[in-house]
Amino acid sequence: MANPIIRVGITTYTVSHKQSSKSWTSAFLSRLVSLPRRVLTIDPPGAYRSTRPGQANLPEMLDCALEALYACGIAKPIDVIGHSMSGLCALALAIEHPERVRRLVLVGTVSGFPAVRRWSIPHNWRWWRDREYWQAWWWGFRLFIGWNNLAVHKRLNNLVETASFVDKSWAQLEEIKDGDNHRPPPYRDDWFKTVRNVDYKEQLREVTAPTLLCVGRYDPQTPVACSQELARGIPNSKLVIFENSGHSPFIEEPDRFVEEVTAFLKVR
Repeated sequence: MANPIIRVGITTYTVSHKQSSKSWTSAFLSRLVSLPRRVLTIDPPGAYRSTRPGQANLPEMLDCALEALYACGIAKPIDVIGHSMSGLCALALAIEHPERVRRLVLVGTVSGFPAVRRWSIPHNWRWWRDREYWQAWWWGFRLFIGWNNLAVHKRLNNLVETASFVDKSWAQLEEIKDGDNHRPPPYRDDWFKTVRNVDYKEQLREVTAPTLLCVGRYDPQTPVACSQELARGIPNSKLVIFENSGHSPFIEEPDRFVEEVTAFLKVR
């Protein structure tokens, strides 16, 4: 069997009727499985079917990835892929444990959270201008300082969800229900509190694995400038821009996405 792919990370968002009730993660994995490849993925501690108490930080994610490889009996380097913040986890694995990564695919990824401040916020000034921009800033601020609940999470997610697609029919808004102001937010929100100081910008040249960088032209979360920064820093990298996509080119341009990733992974 060809080398397996491991997906590292925490990205979870809802996709509309076009993907039934599948998450962005499910849509992403379905593209990988169609290659076809053996795909390994993990439930982060504290989320989904995992019963292990979670810490929601990057060292935990890397430990879980290595543990998954060990549990599956995989000792050789493998292909690693990540989308959005899970892409940051994949990048970290390639830098911290280069002996485990054969090839790297990063989709809508940043070098660290400071890159969001450098590129995403100025970029989004035009895309989320006025009311939407300041709403996103306000709900995000509440999340970061811990003044958060399920209603805050849903309001911020709805803003991001709508902005993240070129074809807005892909966006599915979460209903804010009575009592959500008194319910806790999803566990994964803690990730944004622990990752804010993670920055691999100065270590990008330590990536030894051939790297494919995929980004949507209209991605408001991790705009093209974030991937260009990665391309400048990672020595053996290729940047592919999907001209009709937002944050998830594997949803909005699935055929081309599979074509690009398949071609990259077949390179020896």
